[in-house]
Amino acid sequence: MNDLELDRLFFQMVIIFLTGCMSAVALWKSPRLANCVSHGLAAGGCALMFYLAGTVLAGGEAVLIFIGRWLHAGEVALRIDPLAAFFLLLLSVVGGAASIYAIGYTADHYSRRYAILPVLFNLFLLSTVFVFASSHAGAFLIAWELMTLTSLLLVVYEHEHAANVRAGFIYVVMTYTGTAFLMAGFFIMAAAAGDLSFEKFIAVSLTQPQRDLVFLLAFIGFGTKAGIIPLHVWLPKAHPAAPSHVSAILSGVMLKTAIYGMARFYLEFLGVGPTWWGVMVIGFGIVSALLGVLYALMETDIKRLLAYSSLENLGVVLLGVGAGMVFSSAGKPLLAGLAWAAALFHAFNHGIFKALLFLAAGAVVQATGTRDLEALGGLIRRMPYTAAAFFVGALAISSLPPLNGFISEWLTLQSLFFLPQALTGVSGKIAGALLFIALAMTAALVAACFVKVFGIAFLARARSRKAETAKEAPFTMTLPMLGLAGACLYFGLQPHSMLQAISRVLQPYIGIDTRGLFEVDRIGLMIQANHAEGVLSVTLLAGLLLIGCLAAAGLYYLRGKAVRVTAPIWACGRAATPRNQYSATGFSGPVRWSFRYVLRSQRQRIVDENENIYVGRKLAYHQSIRYIVDEAIYYPVQRWILRQARFMKRLQAGSVQLYVGYVLVVTIVVLAWSGRK
Repeated sequence: MNDLELDRLFFQMVIIFLTGCMSAVALWKSPRLANCVSHGLAAGGCALMFYLAGTVLAGGEAVLIFIGRWLHAGEVALRIDPLAAFFLLLLSVVGGAASIYAIGYTADHYSRRYAILPVLFNLFLLSTVFVFASSHAGAFLIAWELMTLTSLLLVVYEHEHAANVRAGFIYVVMTYTGTAFLMAGFFIMAAAAGDLSFEKFIAVSLTQPQRDLVFLLAFIGFGTKAGIIPLHVWLPKAHPAAPSHVSAILSGVMLKTAIYGMARFYLEFLGVGPTWWGVMVIGFGIVSALLGVLYALMETDIKRLLAYSSLENLGVVLLGVGAGMVFSSAGKPLLAGLAWAAALFHAFNHGIFKALLFLAAGAVVQATGTRDLEALGGLIRRMPYTAAAFFVGALAISSLPPLNGFISEWLTLQSLFFLPQALTGVSGKIAGALLFIALAMTAALVAACFVKVFGIAFLARARSRKAETAKEAPFTMTLPMLGLAGACLYFGLQPHSMLQAISRVLQPYIGIDTRGLFEVDRIGLMIQANHAEGVLSVTLLAGLLLIGCLAAAGLYYLRGKAVRVTAPIWACGRAATPRNQYSATGFSGPVRWSFRYVLRSQRQRIVDENENIYVGRKLAYHQSIRYIVDEAIYYPVQRWILRQARFMKRLQAGSVQLYVGYVLVVTIVVLAWSGRK
């Protein structure tokens, strides 16, 4: 397919998304029809996007789409190169699944304002497309702001809830703070290049202090959007507030725009940098991974738990990014290629299985009317398809074979295993070894977290009346969930197809070498990076798991089925009730105690006594944790801002005479200053 045909395909995709917006407005009096048409068009646009991104990835050549000339900004064009196509492929998969899911999910949201929801949804997808496709700083920032604005409006869509409005306020403050840093970084690049085009940024000549400053500005700006700790405060509030199909895109794709931006800056604009760049990224990555999974383990709100687990996964991605930068600066291009490939593959995999988990959680919330794990239970019998999809997502995010999360985390561990070779000094080598151990511990905590979620929500007995009466989600919701579950399995069993595409994405960049890095034979996946070798046969692992399951089933039937006796469960002389079951808070108790100096949990016991001190006493326990980042950074800043606001309030007292006096004083000062010799 030539460039002209790809240009036409891109504009057709844009027209489809815009038609989806206009159809929702035109059909606002018929919410059901607006739902089907608008979200159906969004799914169609994602299908075209999938074809376009796949074509560019397969060909390895960039597609340039000329837009026009913007006043003093010069010629503005869109450029879809393999790096942009890789992230567009992720957007097409997650966006397509969320669009189909929305047809069934938003059927419970019909109201006079319903048309706003599909309009914003289509605009959100379209603005994210332009973020990945922009090759001009001005166009990129406009698309970035449009993506931020539409996502903000989706977060506060249910504005009747005060928590959603507060989440939106925190989100907009943090994201615009990050945008200010991004603009500063772009301005420095543009001043040196004399142009706003990304093509001119590639060959720009900067002094080392300027390169360091741009690196820091980009890291803070994109790190805010990624939600890395300590810039994460908006993420666990905004993601749960949005409708679940929007949460899937927020966590699955929008966070990856930050990874895309980092790759664009660090691979293309700045190139190979000093070692401390990579060390700094690794440091923030491991802190985000550890604290993210610990906070997720403590949560009982299923959507907030998934939001916190995104911090952990973005931390793992940053480990790969930082390791790649360290290897590049140490002159080890093959190991740098391995680390960057692990980072990009994990970003892609996280987008798929996290979207799957958010969609499954949305089905649970819609069926039960609650996000509280303590009010769920027994849903595997009432929602079997949702339970199966969530189970696959839980296995994938826990990095268990034969699913996709296992492959990318294994590649990350392989790259970190050789990190001490690129760090000088004894301290660097010890830190590299400890980093490997810390990531392994993080993986174990993630597995414990999702054992808790699946066990409490889907197994045992229902803990509430709504959980007892829950019904399976409609076909339009279960189909995309099962499709994403199939994608998790496919990229786990056949990772070489995506890894070969990632190799083509990374090959053009300085300091990266992926030639012959990944090979596939009858043994399985093999990596070869100088003297660093690794072999992994996912097919063999899957075969062993299948053989084990078949052997267990065979032994069960050969030995004869057990006699089933139906009787009430005995629990210390009483009939068992849902209150006797393990709770989500109780499950996380050992971890909370082990990390008590980090989590600083607080336990409150409330005793309700009646006149009889021996009978009828009720005990209630409330457990909470203290967020060290909030207390160390954000609460002091908040108090300082409030003090300054109270001071400014005295100046702005509402008195016209006082304001005239201010103007008079300023005028006198200006005249005196301008009249000095």
